Amino acid sequence: YTWRFAGKKYNKTEKILWLIGLISVIVLFIISPAYLGLVLFSLFLFAIIVFLGCCFFYQWIAYKTPKADIRFLALILLGFIGINVHDVYLIFSQNTEHTYITPFAAPLTALAISMILAWRIAQNVNHIEEFNQTLTQSVERVSADLKNSLDKKHQLEIENMRLQERLSLSHELHDGLGGSLVRSMILVDKQDKIDKQHVLSILKLLRNDLRQVIDSGSTIGAKVPETPVIWASSIRRRFVQLFEELKIESEWQLAEQWLKEPTALQCLTLARVVEEALTNIIKHSHATLVKVSLFQEYQQLILEIEDNGVGFDPSTVQQGLHVGLQSMQVRVNRIGGIFEIHSEMGQTLIRVKL
Repeated sequence: YTWRFAGKKYNKTEKILWLIGLISVIVLFIISPAYLGLVLFSLFLFAIIVFLGCCFFYQWIAYKTPKADIRFLALILLGFIGINVHDVYLIFSQNTEHTYITPFAAPLTALAISMILAWRIAQNVNHIEEFNQTLTQSVERVSADLKNSLDKKHQLEIENMRLQERLSLSHELHDGLGGSLVRSMILVDKQDKIDKQHVLSILKLLRNDLRQVIDSGSTIGAKVPETPVIWASSIRRRFVQLFEELKIESEWQLAEQWLKEPTALQCLTLARVVEEALTNIIKHSHATLVKVSLFQEYQQLILEIEDNGVGFDPSTVQQGLHVGLQSMQVRVNRIGGIFEIHSEMGQTLIRVKL
């Protein structure tokens, strides 16, 4: 106990003492009763020698280990040396007039050792409290540093997003609206006489390019509708009322859930295609039935708008005679989709595949 209390370990000495103790127990079981008293007395002397040796040796340990609890235990063991010497002297002198001190010293020793242990526990508690306080301060400091880092990162992300928006807007203006302006300037320059219809087509084309630039910027931070039904709800509500006034029957076939959620830009592009297509149907088709379908097939999101109107020649779209349809085609192509038109008398089908 004393060695472990001081954090010491003497393997060889401990093994020898354990071996002597085991041999002593065996001898006590097999010794003849005639020699039992002598053996017990010998073991008693050996135990006294070991105990006193431990008491003396512990003074050296306390001297080398400057800790208050270890030195206090050394002081207790030093008192035991005097007590043992006194009692051993009484044993050998066979003096029966004096009282042995050892039985009275043992409870006091136990109390003293309990005080030492209590003091050590109190020290450990203080160390734990100091550690907790230091840990709390460290956590607060690290939390503050982390908060500052996150704030800086957030500011950098906002600044980066702004720069990306500006860069994207520059590209959109240059590639979309800029290209349309250049084409319009060339067209005006080559034509000696431009009628009202051509001017109106040019202005519509520029308007659609401008809308596309605005739509591309508005998708930043936009949320994707939870379902195709929610995506189509505002368009459906607006056009169904117009169809009813014009005696046009409409059918809407929409998937209940996204199999693979599209991006915000894809949702906005499809919405613009539907709006443009339905507007064209109202203006030009003389249809009595319109079907709008949005479904997913394998890895594709497919939008179909069909009517039973008078139809038109799809080849005229590439010639620039149908600005709205050409705008739809450009929108879909820019997000990597496929735009298809099939039209004849009594049936026109616009299909978009993403």
